[in-house]
Formats: sequence, structure tokens, C-alpha cells
Amino acid sequence: MASTLYAAIIGVDGSGKSTCFRETLKSLARTHTVVGIGDNILLGEKDTGITEFNKVHLGRLKKALRNIVKTVRNPLLYKITKLMELICRVNIQKDVFENYRPQVILGDGAPLINSIGWGIRYHPQFFEHDQCLKAIFYLSRKKKIPSSQTSFYLRNIPEIFLINRLRLASFSVPDITFFLRVTPEVAIKRITARGEELQVHETLSFLEKLQNSYSLICNILDSDLGKEVNEISVDNLSINEVVNIIVKRIKSCSRKNEP
Repeated sequence: MASTLYAAIIGVDGSGKSTCFRETLKSLARTHTVVGIGDNILLGEKDTGITEFNKVHLGRLKKALRNIVKTVRNPLLYKITKLMELICRVNIQKDVFENYRPQVILGDGAPLINSIGWGIRYHPQFFEHDQCLKAIFYLSRKKKIPSSQTSFYLRNIPEIFLINRLRLASFSVPDITFFLRVTPEVAIKRITARGEELQVHETLSFLEKLQNSYSLICNILDSDLGKEVNEISVDNLSINEVVNIIVKRIKSCSRKNEP
């Protein structure tokens, strides 16, 4: 049996990430069985195209949390709800992988990268290369936080401690990551053009810091964990051009997973 390839498209708001996710999913569904995990859980198959995948547990809870995330204005409540949604996504992905085994799982974002990226944004004094690498091991539960570090994590980064020690989720490391890099000024322009009310985090300063956080994590995935990361500068590329790059690489990697 072929193994499932876990691919993730990451990028700050305004990078085109979610649009690329949807178009990539459509393209892959012509030849592959693929489950897309984003705002909704979607199944792509050659005979039926893209449909909502309603068989997974926690699907309704995830959707409710996502609706709260999009409307909440309080920064602390936003942070808590966002983390809950990411934990929900992780457990949905585990369910999909263990019970359905599609050829590809495609993520609109990656909970592991998103969580640590936001951690760097909120706690920059506690995150540099070595601490980020530890966070990857702890969130993926490859390692247990040692008792000697309990006080540090409870005092400074309780989210990582609770996920690790309470076994709330095991955050998977993507087999292949596509990092859509966008100039923050271009991102803000694109967000404003939507005509929607800006979310609490959609500021030039925040997007710049978050993108730098993603860059650090991707470097660690590549250099320390040997995972493939494709950085794509999207300022001057059309959605179709970006999607073509992503689809071509996923199909190539998927073939390698075939028996």
C-alpha cells in the first residue's frame, strides 16, 4: 500500500495561501485521492471532484471555532480560540490518516508551523533556533518535556506544556512544505482589496514578524529535520503559476510514495 503524503501550503494573510490551496486541491483531484484540511474538510476524487468530507470526527467543532476566530476582536480570546482550532485540525488529520489513507493530505497551513510561528510572535524572547527545534519535538510528542523544564514552560509557554503533557494532540511535521513569501505591503494591499473588516492580527508589523517566524521554522525543518521546503516568492506570480509549481512537485513526491 502506498503511504500518504502530507503536504502543506503556508504563508501569511495576503499571500494567496487559501486560494492556492483550493486550486491545488482541484488539480490534484483529477489524478489523486486527496483530503484537504482548511476552513472545511474536503475530499477530492477523480470521479466525483471536490466534495465536503463529513465522515471525520470534530468537523463541526472545527467549523464553529473557525467562525469565532474570524469575528473575535479580543487578542487573548483570538489566541486561545486559534490554538483550539489548530488542535482540532491536528486530530482531524490523524483521523483521516489512520482511517481513510488518501494518497495526499493537503493542508491550508500547517498546525505545527502555525503554532510555533505564532509562539515566536507572542514570545520572541523564548524562541530562537534551539528552542524552536525543541518546540517541534514537544508539539509532535517525539520527546517529553523533562520535569526540570516544567516550571519554565508553565510560566512562559504553557500551551506547549499542556499539549505535550496532556497529550491533547501530536502535531505532524509536513513531508513537504510550500512557503508562499509575500512582501508585507503587498499582503496588506491584497487583504484591504477584499473589502472585509480586518482581523485583529492583520497589520503590517504583525505580518512581517509572522513571516520571519515562518522563515525560521522552515529553515529548521530543512536543515535539522531534512524535510523538503519550497519557498516561493509570490509578489509577481499569478495564482495559476504558483499552483502549477505546487502541483508538479506534489505529484513528483507522490509517485515516489507508490509501491
